[in-house]
Amino acid sequence: MDNEPHKNDEQIKKEMIDLLMEKITGGLSEKVVDYGNHPRNYGSMEKPDGYAKIKGPCGDTMEMFLKIRNDKIDDIRYTTDGCMTSHAAGTAATVMAKGKPVRECMKINQSSILEHLDGMPEDSQHCALLAANTFHKALRDYAIGKKK
Repeated sequence: MDNEPHKNDEQIKKEMIDLLMEKITGGLSEKVVDYGNHPRNYGSMEKPDGYAKIKGPCGDTMEMFLKIRNDKIDDIRYTTDGCMTSHAAGTAATVMAKGKPVRECMKINQSSILEHLDGMPEDSQHCALLAANTFHKALRDYAIGKKK
């Protein structure tokens, strides 16, 4: 007889479901799956204070729209024609930025987006870079517009 305490059926069922989910999601974190399947802040915006559109190296395009009030991100939206991981990265960037001071948002980059998402497979990490670059370009667009 082995020393390992016997697992009950519920534990075994949970482990099997976890393994199955890992197979289905390709090892994606729960946050990537959640954000990818239930995007937040998705859509365009009329007369944004900052706007950017970038086509990434994989052919995905992302757009970001910013509304800024009192030097804070009041509203932020994104669109993408990319896959689930592009949606996850776009959602992460917008969730991280919303309500934050513009100056603080300069810290949002590929690695902070990946950290927020609890990581991504290596072949999807370019999605976080695309989201970060698009966001920073929209911030620059806002800064240039403000100076005029």
